[in-house]
Amino acid sequence: MDIHYLDNAATTKPSADSLKAAADSFSEAWGNPSSAHAVGRRASALLEESRKAVLHSLGLPRLTQDRLVFTASGTEANNIAVLGCAHSKTRHETNGQLGTVIISAGEHPSVSGPASLLEKEGYKVVRIPTSGGVLSEDDIRAAVNDAQSPVILAAFMLVNNETGALYDIKKASDIIKSRFPDANIHCDAVQAFTKIRFTPASLGADTLAVSSHKIHAPRGAGALYISKEIIKRKNISAVMPGGGQENGLRSGTENLAAIAAFACAAAEETADFAKNRAAVESLRALLDGELRALCPEIAFNLPKNGTPDILSITLPKIKSETMLNFLSSRNIFVSAGSACSAYSKKKSEALEAFGLTEEAADSVIRISISHDNTENDIKALSGALREGIDSLQKKK
Repeated sequence: MDIHYLDNAATTKPSADSLKAAADSFSEAWGNPSSAHAVGRRASALLEESRKAVLHSLGLPRLTQDRLVFTASGTEANNIAVLGCAHSKTRHETNGQLGTVIISAGEHPSVSGPASLLEKEGYKVVRIPTSGGVLSEDDIRAAVNDAQSPVILAAFMLVNNETGALYDIKKASDIIKSRFPDANIHCDAVQAFTKIRFTPASLGADTLAVSSHKIHAPRGAGALYISKEIIKRKNISAVMPGGGQENGLRSGTENLAAIAAFACAAAEETADFAKNRAAVESLRALLDGELRALCPEIAFNLPKNGTPDILSITLPKIKSETMLNFLSSRNIFVSAGSACSAYSKKKSEALEAFGLTEEAADSVIRISISHDNTENDIKALSGALREGIDSLQKKK
């Protein structure tokens, strides 16, 4: 039986070339990049070639004073950005606060979690509403104008991993920097990388996180872009001390196989951007049409401005887990939301911030499309959803 995989926001199938790049690194550049001898230098050369490739895919075609730090994941990159910024300098209390941190109400746990830790340390954390998938500009202005301590950091995802909402990071950055020009604007671009066109500068972002396994490379690599301004101000520090790799910001011997595969996939996806985007848009149009025709009871959780890759829908009084099991038995794979929280049994903060009730959120499934998908995948899913709705409702 064919597999119909439509959970690409969780992870993507590695491309053949990215797997080859990983394999080649084991056979041709297996040394430690920090070693001074010839074997280590070969590994170091591949590491720097990979760094240039990922920077190029972020819109930085030439060597700059900006930096790209390789990590093990997007989660680690977000943690370094959030905690590394807050802990980079000695903070002094202002009105009982060590500083103000602004995030969206539906951030990925790798941003909201570190922000909660800072809250316990004495920082003021302001969570901006995202009703309907819109980052509230009015609430950002209020947070800035009402701040009782300097805004040191604001962190927003570019594309919400559960709803596909596309946030206006540049507008948020402009509002915050109008009063606090030294604030670090961090962007979690994991779901957006190679799927929409942007550069750190176009977003007004000082730091930015991306991940390998969301762009058709194996798991095990991520990266944190850091602007030259942040480096100059020394506004970021390591969160894990050690051997000083990656300019001292991420100690530990680099996972060169995963990094080489990451760089290969980034180059592939960037080169094929227009073709891949057109394929995803075509599949999304087919998906929307199929679902509206076959399953009119389904509610579409559509953000005001979103990407075609991710579609959130609410089932008619059928729990997500029940439908996921039904679809899985037919080799159709989607998600109930973020894969990072699939086993936590906690309510989705992103869906709550979007405006869904707890009952509705419990019946949400997320469909995430890749250019690897086919029309057959879409039709298999829509047909199975129709069958599932009919049979599961009859059992009640």
